[in-house]
Amino acid sequence: MAFSSIIGEKQIKLRLAAEAQRRGSGAYMLSGPEGTGKRMLAEEFAKALMCSDAGPDGACGVCANCKYFDNFTTPDVTRVYEPSETKNVKVDFIKDRVVAESFMKPQFARTKTFIIDFDYLGEESQNALLKSLEEPKKDVVFILTSSNTDNVLDTVMSRVTEIKLDPYSEDELEQIVRKNFPDLEDEKVRSAVYNSGRIPGKALELAGEDSGVSIRHEVNTMMMAMPKSSYIDVLEDFYETVSGFKDDSRIVASSILMFLDDVARLISYPDCRKINNENEREAIENFVAANKHITTIKLGRCSEAVLKFLKALEVNSNFDAAASAMLLRIHKELKK
Repeated sequence: MAFSSIIGEKQIKLRLAAEAQRRGSGAYMLSGPEGTGKRMLAEEFAKALMCSDAGPDGACGVCANCKYFDNFTTPDVTRVYEPSETKNVKVDFIKDRVVAESFMKPQFARTKTFIIDFDYLGEESQNALLKSLEEPKKDVVFILTSSNTDNVLDTVMSRVTEIKLDPYSEDELEQIVRKNFPDLEDEKVRSAVYNSGRIPGKALELAGEDSGVSIRHEVNTMMMAMPKSSYIDVLEDFYETVSGFKDDSRIVASSILMFLDDVARLISYPDCRKINNENEREAIENFVAANKHITTIKLGRCSEAVLKFLKALEVNSNFDAAASAMLLRIHKELKK
């Protein structure tokens, strides 16, 4: 495996490969939301640092050091990931297995590398690393990862070179999903990508569990019932549907937008060849036929309500109030 086997993050891969060829000491922080592939990049960077013949694509994959790395038999790479028995990594572990170990010479490679997931390091453990990060010993490289650098001490961030992962394109996400789920139906691939928030881990989760499609079905059922529903139905039944997926509220919002888009397409182009919810096309066509009072202008105002809901989530507004306001506005526009 080399950097080219990892989909996306082209510029970051080029940079890490160049750093591996340079073989200097230092401390790097790969930052990005959970599920963006930080650990995979960190592992490939560490392998390239250990490789005897690293090139522009990273590790060669065939030298003895690469084989030691792949078999987890090298003493020159130390991994600090989530602990098995405690919430965070204990400070004694950091002192004994990282700080003290960093003074030891590498045995096989020219570089001694530490991969540390800072999502599992408390303040005391982070402080224990400060001196090591500020002045790394010759041929010592620290590869740190963090899903939220707000939880990393400023004194740590000032001692590392931060490398922020770039957002993934839809094409890259589709490649990732298809690589891991080659037999998945095209519609489910697109659904996983669309609802992923541009995060590969989320796309894979949705593809694996097919939860994105199930949420969309629940949302579509709710939306198709909206015109004949009462004010009480909205505040009780429909709110219960949305709040039931509170942890996936962005998927709910995107599913509503996809439904509204389908209705708009079928109003403007009844014979359009493709809609987002192709598997529920007949039901949505019947919805459009039975609700001639719904116009694209009304649908546009519904979309505005959804976008306002998403904006409220970004600023941590009250979920109950934001969700209720969105549903009531949609009901107002769609009711008969």
